[in-house]
Amino acid sequence: MPISPAAVGALLRPSSIALVGATDKSGWSANAHANLRAHGFPGPVYLVSRRGGTVHGERSYPSLSAIGARVDLAYVMVPAPAVPGVLREGADLGIRSYVVLTAGFGDAGPEGRRMEEEITRFAAERGLAVLGPNGNGYVNAAAGIAPFGMAVPSPLPAGPVGAVLQSGGLASSVLTLARARDVGLSLLVATGNEAMISVADVVSYLVDDPGTRVIALFLESIADPGEFAGACLRALRAGKPVVALKAGASVRATAGARTHTGALAGDDRVVDAEFRRLGVVRVRSLEDLVITAGLLADVVGGSRAGGASSGADGAGGVRGIGGRRLGVVTPSGGASGVVADRAEREGLELPAFAPETARGLAEVLPGFATVRNPLDVTGFVMVDAALLARALSVVARDPGIDAVLLVMDPPLTEPPAGSGPAVESSAVGGPA
Repeated sequence: MPISPAAVGALLRPSSIALVGATDKSGWSANAHANLRAHGFPGPVYLVSRRGGTVHGERSYPSLSAIGARVDLAYVMVPAPAVPGVLREGADLGIRSYVVLTAGFGDAGPEGRRMEEEITRFAAERGLAVLGPNGNGYVNAAAGIAPFGMAVPSPLPAGPVGAVLQSGGLASSVLTLARARDVGLSLLVATGNEAMISVADVVSYLVDDPGTRVIALFLESIADPGEFAGACLRALRAGKPVVALKAGASVRATAGARTHTGALAGDDRVVDAEFRRLGVVRVRSLEDLVITAGLLADVVGGSRAGGASSGADGAGGVRGIGGRRLGVVTPSGGASGVVADRAEREGLELPAFAPETARGLAEVLPGFATVRNPLDVTGFVMVDAALLARALSVVARDPGIDAVLLVMDPPLTEPPAGSGPAVESSAVGGPA
């Protein structure tokens, strides 16, 4: 059932926020708190920690009830089994908007799907709006509100492009590309598992948003094609172009999308035909997504009608590695799908990991991760900073792989002296 644009708008423009499950031990918690403080959120930010005390240098409360003041948005980071309790407590207090960062729901098998269905039913019964679960949140650049679990660069690249992503891990790449290409964003939303709020719901909101001229989408799956088509047709009638990067053209990308969010990816030929019918501009890389959206925003806004390069999508060949068997390691399920598509177009192989590699990865990855190539080590890297390096070391020893591709954002700051050699990274949309 679609969520009204008004309910989505209330979630995206809160006057007060509670970070539930705040802890100094979590990178997600630290980033969400730092983003709200750094980007000028004017309202109160309440930290809720079961143990109370000081968190992120500020006072915390043992529960939502203990705050004793109005809360518009609860940003939930507690373990999956505790999420329903947070929603119940919040609903009783009159809190209507929630971002659930926690993974381990529809992305983690039958029991996770059961819990996700439980919170969705409860939210519908109580009139709640829930973004996620398994989503990093959003960045409302126009309003300076950034309850988001990954670091958001400053200053925010504010402007006319609304971005909706089914991969929170790719959001930082989009922000980085937008800054580099001088493309301003009105809003960036990571929808996660879409238990309640879908891409279509956010697109409908952006169609009505006067600060948005173009809508950019990263899609792994389309849960409700009818709702998605309706939202895109609304955008078409409103004169707001929709640009989409859809992972899943290759067999491996489709399988990866299925495990990343727990949804089916769909037949890529059908998606291609439907995009053409709906007037959706399909692109093949993150660079193309950002650049094309920026160009269309200028054209729609009338500030520039000239052309611009939208990047290359041709086969560049393979140079400098000993073979075509590639192992891919990334902290983003969305990036896994993009790389799988690109590898297929470039004629690269993504072989299954050897049994000893699979066993080694099972020992270092969190229990809800899926061992496959490309390997999504999951956002748990925000809790365990060494996870990516350990997984990379295991994959690098696989006897059936000729080269390993690490897909990650370059560090924004120089590492401390003596911290070891840097790992060379590759942009998602660049030459394979």
